[in-house]
Amino acid sequence: MANKKLVYFVSLSSNVPYVLKEAVKHAEQGNEISIFFDLDGARVLDKRYLKIIERTQNIDLAKLMKRAMDMGIGFFGCQMNVLIADGLELVDGAQLAGVATFLDIAYQADAVLSY
Repeated sequence: MANKKLVYFVSLSSNVPYVLKEAVKHAEQGNEISIFFDLDGARVLDKRYLKIIERTQNIDLAKLMKRAMDMGIGFFGCQMNVLIADGLELVDGAQLAGVATFLDIAYQADAVLSY
């Protein structure tokens, strides 16, 4: 089976652990993965939020994110997001992107999955 390009669009932070596990699984199969974080989902790109999640839900989200990034999964935070504009401390390896970047990557993808 040919490798595919998959884009995950995450708008709810509680879905991020599931999305990351799925994205890693698909990346291990040789697929090209990008994840866009918007609305509440963008919280996970804030270093401060990762510390809160570890304390409250006992999830090592930072470790899971690092593993995903090390596999080449692209992490993009919407630059128009209010949370980001409010002084988000962006995690290492993530980048800000606008709608044009999202659309460019999404149009080239085999599938766009929204969570």
